[in-house]
Amino acid sequence: METHKQNKIRLLIANAHDVVLEGLCSILAGNHEIELVGLATSMPETIRLVGECEPDVLLIDPHMSEMDGLRAIELMRGEWPQIAIVVLTAHDHEEYMLRLLQAGVSAYLTLQVKRALLIHVIRTAAQGHIFLHPATINRLFTLMYAPTVAVVPAKDEPVFEKETAALTGREREVLLLVAHGERNKEIAAHLGISEPTVKSHLATIYYKLGVDSRASAVATALERGIITLQGRFL
Repeated sequence: METHKQNKIRLLIANAHDVVLEGLCSILAGNHEIELVGLATSMPETIRLVGECEPDVLLIDPHMSEMDGLRAIELMRGEWPQIAIVVLTAHDHEEYMLRLLQAGVSAYLTLQVKRALLIHVIRTAAQGHIFLHPATINRLFTLMYAPTVAVVPAKDEPVFEKETAALTGREREVLLLVAHGERNKEIAAHLGISEPTVKSHLATIYYKLGVDSRASAVATALERGIITLQGRFL
């Protein structure tokens, strides 16, 4: 009888802590269902690898740096809606959890999760389903149906200022070509890179500039003096 080999789940892990990355790699070692396609330790690197690797599942801690993880997840969900996002974090706040679920993540787990459950959630997310632990559901219902109050960040929930991270030279090259009306295919040919790489650069640019479109990125970059239409990088 012929056996059909199932495609492995392509997983990208994003976490700023080496000890967590090592632990996750150890947990997943030898698992025949999951193929680890990359590790990221910053949000810009995560966005770049998502575009280049196009994993089935992204396992991410949104609290990786001073940058806004919620905004990054909203951006990635918009650019790559086919990729399931599973949050794995040490932070456990109902308000932030609710915002992430509203942004489209498939699950919200804390670092106390057991190995078997983590594997199950990755598998569930890869199949296009959402996983919510019963205790999580109870907490969210309590939050959603509580008397209306102003939602304020929890004590250790990060509060982010407007992103001011500098663009790299390549990102400015891509944005300058966008400003001159070139599409992704033309930019790829011009710079000698692939179209997925162009898309990754654009997503990172949107993230760093706090925008959500090509036009807004160009307008913001021109306003801040990051690029000029004369083609000189500042």
